[in-house]
Amino acid sequence: MDKSGLSPVEIGTRKQLFVDNFIVERQDNVFRVLNQPAKYHANPVIELEPTQKVGGEEHIIAMGNVMYDEEERLFKMWYECADYTWSFNLIAYATSEDGIHWERPNLGIIDFRGSRENNFVFHRGQRNVTAGIYKDAVAAEPSSLYKMIYNCGDGVGVAFSADGLRWRPVPETRVAKISDSPHSVMWEPRLHRYVAHSRHWEKMDFADGYGYGGPSGNGSRVVLQSESEDFLNWTAYGIIMAPDDHDPPWTRQFYNMEWMPYEDVYFGFIAAYHVLPGMEPKITPGAAWMDKVDIQLAFSRDNRAWMRAGERQVFIPNGPLADDFDWGMVYVMQHPLVVGDEIWFYYVGFNGFHWATKRHELQGGAVGLAKLRLDGFVSMDAGEGALTTKPLTMAGDRLVVNADASLGSLAVEVLDSEGRPIPGYSREDAEFIASDNARHTVSWNGNSDAAALRDQPIALRFHLQRAKLYSFVFQTSF
Repeated sequence: MDKSGLSPVEIGTRKQLFVDNFIVERQDNVFRVLNQPAKYHANPVIELEPTQKVGGEEHIIAMGNVMYDEEERLFKMWYECADYTWSFNLIAYATSEDGIHWERPNLGIIDFRGSRENNFVFHRGQRNVTAGIYKDAVAAEPSSLYKMIYNCGDGVGVAFSADGLRWRPVPETRVAKISDSPHSVMWEPRLHRYVAHSRHWEKMDFADGYGYGGPSGNGSRVVLQSESEDFLNWTAYGIIMAPDDHDPPWTRQFYNMEWMPYEDVYFGFIAAYHVLPGMEPKITPGAAWMDKVDIQLAFSRDNRAWMRAGERQVFIPNGPLADDFDWGMVYVMQHPLVVGDEIWFYYVGFNGFHWATKRHELQGGAVGLAKLRLDGFVSMDAGEGALTTKPLTMAGDRLVVNADASLGSLAVEVLDSEGRPIPGYSREDAEFIASDNARHTVSWNGNSDAAALRDQPIALRFHLQRAKLYSFVFQTSF
């Protein structure tokens, strides 16, 4: 135990992020900062032709899913196509070798408007499908390797596929009672079950008096988590993300929350719909944010208790210009991917606003890409300051930090259980880092060997000057 009587945090060789104070004991002029992904300069990466016309049958991209298949070394995307009235939606399939240039194969599976010359793989003969699709690494049967949850009109249904192209719905199965928003689903090894997110309505009363009944008096849009051990029998765990009194009245609708496991935590991407109570669907002009959707960041350490991150700031914003394809709405596609030293967020951007079709305006819809540096969700930033961790024990033999100190410097000292610098690992012994790298190896007097610190209570003190610290990890060399 440390001098406070608390047991050290056992981190082993697990990477530590700074999204909360789980590993942080003290901050001296160091501040937690939300970092936005950078949008790809040649967005959108997929858009459909011909261009949508008001009231026309031309398709836009409405929702979607993306994965990288390690076995086939191929990016795969399932995206939903919608006409102007969203009256007959289909799921289409595309592939890419680099994640940038996409091909839409002629599959010959679905008869659409008298032809099978298309890349469609699924439809239900009516409105939105809003499918969540993924390849299941723990699938018991090859015929169920790919799994889907989708809006089937009277709730959220399930379907299976051996190849991700030819789907077999299970008519009697329902994941949740109702949802018409993007769904997400995957196997969660920590919970030993499948976890699905769907939209739910909840009547909300806020301290400022802005209770929300929604467009039909049903309540605010919130995120419901459902769970299953076999993908056929589902139970509702409950609401895991909902607006609260800290959200302004115009940000109390959460359309959906895509999510991803990342290191020791989970990150969620809330599609926050901006509207005032009583304004749907007859939106009046006058506010730049009105009737738009952008993305906020959430996180969880157990995939059940979810919290907001980054002071509820916007994580992926709308495009800044009225001509931008994502000017009106942004929805993250299931699931973001780690590609090299970056995290790739595919998202569907709409030029038009949420209720555009009600006002006979163009809505549009295409796929964009935004990239974030590895571990880059939240950083600890300082002009000049220090961050001290809680007492911890580790199992590695070298300390690796992800930091940008290209405009300044970063030094790390190691403290004992009494908070005193350990000889040989003090700030005076530390070699300064003065560059940007996702994998800086920390050294003291030219020596990076930290094996002598294994399994004993220590703390780290990071000294930052004009630097950003993203993460740290104790690694083993062999």
